[in-house]
Amino acid sequence: MNKATGCAGYSFPLNIVFKDAIMKTLPFYLICLLCCVFTFSTFAAQIPSVAQAPALSKILNRGTLRVAMYHKDTPPFYYHDAQGTLTGVDVELIRGFADKLGVNLIFDRSAKTLNQAIDMVAEDKADLAICKLSITFDRASRVLFTRPYIRLRKGLLVNRILLQQQLNNRSKIETIQTLQGKLAVIGNSSYVGYARQRFSQMTLVPYPNWQEAIQALKAQEVIAAFRDEAEIKKVIVDNKNNAMSLLTVVLEKDYDPKGIALPPNGHFLRALLESYLDNLSLELNADKVLFNYDDVINQIHRY
Repeated sequence: MNKATGCAGYSFPLNIVFKDAIMKTLPFYLICLLCCVFTFSTFAAQIPSVAQAPALSKILNRGTLRVAMYHKDTPPFYYHDAQGTLTGVDVELIRGFADKLGVNLIFDRSAKTLNQAIDMVAEDKADLAICKLSITFDRASRVLFTRPYIRLRKGLLVNRILLQQQLNNRSKIETIQTLQGKLAVIGNSSYVGYARQRFSQMTLVPYPNWQEAIQALKAQEVIAAFRDEAEIKKVIVDNKNNAMSLLTVVLEKDYDPKGIALPPNGHFLRALLESYLDNLSLELNADKVLFNYDDVINQIHRY
């Protein structure tokens, strides 16, 4: 009887058995270990470092984030408050991102049109642009965009008197679908293209800014003005008397996605910015921004 094993037969120490088993399986474990090391090394090589992310590394090395923004105030997205401080949803969003990066923030508001803000990013005069920018095919062919941080429906402000003249025993809805006459848009903006697609039967009249477009609408120089629903609704919110002469129309299922413009080589910067936006969980829409503005800003500041 083998005292070491408790079995009949040849007697041998247990440590010899274990050593023999280890020596036989050792090559297998070594191969597994080498495979794991090789797999991890390959995966790690695919992870971009800051040095491989030129758009981000420029910002970090410089210590400042250069932000292009349209020169005209557009509350509640970007505007100067009563104390003269630049604020708004777009401003606070990007201010929070700069804080996360640990860099200073510089706003460049030299862009006279929204497309010029895109140009500044494409020409490396700004690290990004945020000013309620519509994501269009033409713009996306020149710069990167984040996923939309807000999707606004397109809308119309219609002069009630001029609309009445076109009814001809039809409903307002029917008449608006085949509206005739002059349509005001902001020149050199995404809504020039949108209007050509949606209202090809109308004559487009570009204006340098939204204020002048509204003035022309009230003066009956145009029958309607075309922009996103936030701006359409805000005309009435700011002055309830405008509802007497102007009709607001929101185009269902016709969205205008708004994104942040980034340089063509800013893929890693975009991923970082989208991660920041996702963690905010804002789920923005026009009504939330217009009627629950303080809650939105507080939610941005909490992160």
